[in-house]
Amino acid sequence: MNDSGPTRLTLLRFLKRVQLRDLERTRRWITDEERREAERRRGIDEKAAPPTGS
Repeated sequence: MNDSGPTRLTLLRFLKRVQLRDLERTRRWITDEERREAERRRGIDEKAAPPTGS
């Protein structure tokens, strides 16, 4: 009897969806880390800036 399981094409399409989801998650992690790094640098710059005479 012939196995009527998923075809190779179906499995490859599933793999593609999983990889795209993983890529989007990685992109979010990168965006979050870039934001944190920018905030950290801003904090360092603000501490290093001389006080203004207001």
